[in-house]
Amino acid sequence: MNIKKILIIYNPKSGRFSKKKLTFILDFFRKRNILVETLDAIENCIVKDRVAVSFDAVLIAGGDGSLNHVINNLVFTDIPIGHLPMGTVNLFALENKTPYSLKKALEEIFLKYKPVKIHLGKANDRYFFAMTGIGFDAYIVKNMEEKIRKNKKRLYNNLIKYLSYIKNIIKLSKNYNFRKLHLEINDKNEYGGISYGNEINGEYSAKEIIVSNIRHYGGPFKVFPKNSPLNEKFDIRLVKNAEGRIDVIFSILKSLTLYKKYEQNPDFYIKAEKMTISSSEPSENNNIYYQCDGEFAGHLPVKIEKIKNAITMLVNPKYFPLL
Repeated sequence: MNIKKILIIYNPKSGRFSKKKLTFILDFFRKRNILVETLDAIENCIVKDRVAVSFDAVLIAGGDGSLNHVINNLVFTDIPIGHLPMGTVNLFALENKTPYSLKKALEEIFLKYKPVKIHLGKANDRYFFAMTGIGFDAYIVKNMEEKIRKNKKRLYNNLIKYLSYIKNIIKLSKNYNFRKLHLEINDKNEYGGISYGNEINGEYSAKEIIVSNIRHYGGPFKVFPKNSPLNEKFDIRLVKNAEGRIDVIFSILKSLTLYKKYEQNPDFYIKAEKMTISSSEPSENNNIYYQCDGEFAGHLPVKIEKIKNAITMLVNPKYFPLL
């Protein structure tokens, strides 16, 4: 890929970010006679038209939330976007098997990775590359965001942040009200009717729903090992029996360890391209949240659909599914 000018969009609050690392990134490109500009994603707006015409590529130095932010600003442009993992979990980097080492990651991304149009998800007006979670999953995200805003002290240790997240799940699951969710599949087949994959019918009830665009969820766990942002449909995990802490932990363990046993069972996994999710009791919609790529996004109802060829990402041709 011929790159003469690149934009580095960085998040100074990402878990692994530092000014020293940013200097290393800048030197990496300058030594290769590539012009570099930087943009602080927190303090500055991303001007879509300017980025699209002024740069040959964009590199995001941040976590999944940073990537989500940039994607939502650059959707439907042709500019190649690379992700340098500097967050706590870095789901897209896991999908790409991007090296943890900063030097190796930069070399892999710009010497071996290929620009490919991928599908995004869209939840109401918010785009996502990995997944959207509805119910308890989103409640945890909202709670963690509020906790981080109140706590001015920055956690630099990713393991501590991850353990803090798990601790919060266990703590909040004790008193969470697992409300009943209603999922309606809106897919249409070539004859104009409803199209089903693993579905028995077009409507489902659950207490927690994960709509995924990739293989990984919650870290290095391949909850959806056959999934890909190049697939036509989302993989959807339904949690139907969740009344408290034990049910939540058990459902997570089943997702992580027993995928092959349950993947053909529509009580657990289904596939769809378009859907609407709301509370079974309309008056409860404002009390049930959804999140996109680990960022709080809003409350129900939510319409979710797969948006084809929505963004150009630099992906690993060796590991990326279906490439």
